[in-house]
Amino acid sequence: MIAKKVLLGMLTLGWVGLAAVPRAGAQSTAMRLEIGDKAPDFRLEEFTTGTQLSLSEYLGKKVVLLEFWATWCDICKTEMPRIVQEYEQYKAKGYEVLGITLSRGDNKDRENIRVLKEKHNITYPLLLDTEFEVATKIYGLSGPIPLKVIIDCQGVIRYSHVGDYADGVSEVPFVLDELLADPACKP
Repeated sequence: MIAKKVLLGMLTLGWVGLAAVPRAGAQSTAMRLEIGDKAPDFRLEEFTTGTQLSLSEYLGKKVVLLEFWATWCDICKTEMPRIVQEYEQYKAKGYEVLGITLSRGDNKDRENIRVLKEKHNITYPLLLDTEFEVATKIYGLSGPIPLKVIIDCQGVIRYSHVGDYADGVSEVPFVLDELLADPACKP
């Protein structure tokens, strides 16, 4: 419980403390994993249905964006309409978004998620990381959110971005155009 409160405090304050030095040739990210690493599988509860979803269900079939966010994150809420728009534009081409919310899972937080889901007409899966297992232990998130991680059809991390975009222009479509052109990606 204390570790969860410390993490929540670090994320809220935007604290960045990368403990690992990136390997030669690897691009530094706001997580323990690097560009070019195999994306670790995980299983989380989907908010709307209560069913368990895993990353492995999409690998080999789709390019996947993991969007780590929280209901208290203003940047996360501001960029939701853009993420929804990009999802609608690319989903038929083999793109999936998994919104991983750093949620306590209590009734108040679930209500905040429901309100945001309805307000922004979010149709992609929202997954509850109530113990912050996926964010901190599996992906090694060590800084602020939102964190976007794009995984190609072979399950390799190909892009990572933390925070908002300085010029307001999302880089995600440029990455998707390249990755979805791979013949191995079949919707």
